[in-house]
Amino acid sequence: MSTILVVDDDANTREALEGSLKKIGYQVQLAATGNQALEQVRQQPVDLAIIDLKLPDMEGTDLFEAIRVICPGVIAIMISARATVDEAVSALKLGIYDFITKDFRMQEIRKVVNKALETQQLLLENQRLRQALQERLVSGRIIGRSPAFLKIIHQVNQIAPLKSTVLLTGESGVGKEIIAETIHYSSPRHDQPLVMVNCGALSESLIESELFGHEKGAFTGAVQQRKGRFELADGGTIFLDEVAEMPLPTQVKLLRVLQNGEFERVGGSTTLTVDIRVVAATNQDLEQAMNEGRFRKDLFYRLNVIQLEIPPLRERVEDIPLLAQYFLDKFCLENNRPAMGFAPESIQALKAYAWPGNVRELENVLERAVALCSDSTVKLEDLPDEIRDSSGGGDRIIIPIGASIEEIERLAILQTLKKTGGDKEVAARILGIGLATLYRRLKDMETKNTDV
Repeated sequence: MSTILVVDDDANTREALEGSLKKIGYQVQLAATGNQALEQVRQQPVDLAIIDLKLPDMEGTDLFEAIRVICPGVIAIMISARATVDEAVSALKLGIYDFITKDFRMQEIRKVVNKALETQQLLLENQRLRQALQERLVSGRIIGRSPAFLKIIHQVNQIAPLKSTVLLTGESGVGKEIIAETIHYSSPRHDQPLVMVNCGALSESLIESELFGHEKGAFTGAVQQRKGRFELADGGTIFLDEVAEMPLPTQVKLLRVLQNGEFERVGGSTTLTVDIRVVAATNQDLEQAMNEGRFRKDLFYRLNVIQLEIPPLRERVEDIPLLAQYFLDKFCLENNRPAMGFAPESIQALKAYAWPGNVRELENVLERAVALCSDSTVKLEDLPDEIRDSSGGGDRIIIPIGASIEEIERLAILQTLKKTGGDKEVAARILGIGLATLYRRLKDMETKNTDV
């Protein structure tokens, strides 16, 4: 039940409004002065205030602003026996919902009160939806409990409040875009724009215009001025995915933005300044790109202020069932399918597969499974051949093409330990190495922050 405060120095007006509003189910408080009203609001918050424009001790508009400090969501209706147009306009500009003269009929005031409270509920609901959306963006797709992933989330929580530039590295499909979203929506800039740019998807002739904008007539087809992504991100965050694909001339301009926040639109001479946080990402070895002359060293050092290496999915085996169920629920909802689950052998196959395409590949596999599965359980036969083949008793190790010798050794140790239930002595015998050697290898892996 909503609570309404009536503030008027005329006793007859107060009592008439009280009786009329109580009849339609509202709780009503009465006050004759501004100070009396403030004292009541401090003791019991209200949802709506009906305030006389002229009170003995203060202006009604001043009282509204004071009440709004105590009850931020309050909505107000102003009444007056003789108000000028300017006074009414000024009140409405302050956020007063409506302005009514004192010759109102009770039916009219009840109608305005009902609509005002409906508006207030809509505003509160929109606020809740925005909050829910933000929470979903921050945590909805951040799913995992493996030590490797929890370490990344801990680092994200540490760096999110900062302004420092972040470089996200890792294989394609590991979720760098989602980490970038989490950094932004967990930061003080969360209510400002997050602009996503895939540098690899922009041609060399268009990338500068896309990033920095252009003036009318700057080139053929530039029929009007256009703001670039950096202008659109002002006050917020810009995410530069596949930053290693950026042409060298554009890298020079990006370096200037990182140094002092300045740039010019293509074809323009006016220097523009922006306040942005840059989060960049790549699946390439930037040091190798520098040695080959494809990436500027000074830009690398500017981008590499804070580096986060996102672990591949094969190092997050504990997370695979959680992610799989998330994607299954997502695609069931999108396709109006009843809720589905997994057969135990399906989960085992998903955990045994090496996932060269990482989380993105897992998402695609589950979308396919929802489309093709004929009942409420994803069975082994509903999965692609390569995943079914990976479930052959756990006696084989799937090694992705291009894996280093160190990575192959790591996979062999982890899979053998998994097969022996963690028995290191038996695992050492199977691997053909001494127990001390196995302990030494495991210690090295821990030192390198590898999920063991």
